[in-house]
Amino acid sequence: MSDQKVVLNRNEQLWLQIKEDLNKPQGDGIKVGLTSRLHDDQIEQLKQLYLHDKKDIFLSCGRKWGKTELMCYVLWKHALENPGSACYYVAPEGAHARELIWENNRLQNFLGKDSKKYVKGISNQKMVLSFNNGSYIRCIGSENYMVANGLTPSIAVYDEFKGFNPRWHVEFAPNRAAKAAPLIIIGTKPRAGNRNMDQYNEVLEYMRKNKDSYVADRTTFDNPINHLPAQKKIIDQEIAQLKERGEFDVVELEYYSRVVPGGKRAIFPMFRRERHVQTHTDIIDSIKRDISKLDWYCIADPGSTTCFATLFAAIHPYTRQLYILDNLYEKNQEMTSTRKIYPKMDDKMMEFYPKSSVHDDWTKVTDEAAAWFATEAMAQYGVYFMPTQKFLNKKEHGLSLIKDLLIHDLVVISDRCEDLITEMEKYAKDDKGNIPKKDDHLIDCFRYLLGAANYDMVEVLERKMQKNNDLRDRFRRYEQDEHIWKSQSEDWTENWGF
Repeated sequence: MSDQKVVLNRNEQLWLQIKEDLNKPQGDGIKVGLTSRLHDDQIEQLKQLYLHDKKDIFLSCGRKWGKTELMCYVLWKHALENPGSACYYVAPEGAHARELIWENNRLQNFLGKDSKKYVKGISNQKMVLSFNNGSYIRCIGSENYMVANGLTPSIAVYDEFKGFNPRWHVEFAPNRAAKAAPLIIIGTKPRAGNRNMDQYNEVLEYMRKNKDSYVADRTTFDNPINHLPAQKKIIDQEIAQLKERGEFDVVELEYYSRVVPGGKRAIFPMFRRERHVQTHTDIIDSIKRDISKLDWYCIADPGSTTCFATLFAAIHPYTRQLYILDNLYEKNQEMTSTRKIYPKMDDKMMEFYPKSSVHDDWTKVTDEAAAWFATEAMAQYGVYFMPTQKFLNKKEHGLSLIKDLLIHDLVVISDRCEDLITEMEKYAKDDKGNIPKKDDHLIDCFRYLLGAANYDMVEVLERKMQKNNDLRDRFRRYEQDEHIWKSQSEDWTENWGF
């Protein structure tokens, strides 16, 4: 069979050339043996966009992970492969965009000497990069939110979303959604007290729950280039300086993309997702043998103007181990009426303890400040919610008790409880050292739960200590018995005459 030459047309040749130019390893990537422009972890995250059809990507990254490289790659790739595309790079302010990606020519010369093949023109004043195929990349700041609703993006990248003007996303999102344009949000996580914390968490929460979205945390050390001796030395020095100043929370946030709750003003600095949060399946598997022995709780904090918060939990009556299984966190006021919210509560209770009686097996508690809910629950469903009697338990005592549970690993939280986890992570004292009176609805439920359970930390720790003492005593007795047995059995044949 004779060889046949495959002749590619002009568009096919251009496509292959784009692929080759986009994916050539460059700079430090060559030193670590990369075979592509991006390192393996960057490629892994972009698979969600290019292979798994995710429309929205939210990446919280440590320093030097390679976010700028990834953003430039995404924008250039979309612009070159989709003629006539309007691609947007959005920074907190126009000055940030100019400093981060424009003045250093990071965007304009992303492909190095190969950039000239594709670039038609550059407008330094407007920060617009135009391509021969009719596409363009425009850099803009979120302070220009007035023009956001007039833009029609084909793709958008948000850099350091934590610093955005809250009006930008509100104005920009509808036009983006109309064209189903992909959105990539990337940057470091906000510290406690950040003015844009609420919007950051709301968008993050939406993406976590949306099947068309992908959310991930990446660390500085997921980038192989940062393991090169020169880069590692610089990073180690930066971390050492921060630790010398006592800024351990900054190290965790900036390099490991882990939020130390509240930073130095944290109310729950001991809380860690990796330590206190487990998958819902694992928790259910661990308690299913004792399901009928556990004490079950449904704790409500009805808010008609803010949100209706509810916690579902179980406590082992002897060990007093606490399992928080789920939460409801309804902000839509149209959905916070008793007829809307109680059936959801009932469904949750039956899911966690299917053969239970809501009346007899569940302790149901509600904030007496919202007496309307308890009254309507009884009138409409015949279900009694007892008051919290929160006036008997000071808030500071309840928060201290939660801290003790976290320190002694006496509480396990399901990964379903993202709202509770978020509240605990960002719960911090204000500049005057006062405990905040907002964004704590589920934390209040946590306190009411401990009050309803008459949770006594002293009793629990004494019981735990007694258990440890019993185990030590049993082990000592075993050692003594073993010693006696050995001494009696060593010479059992000495008189047999062998």
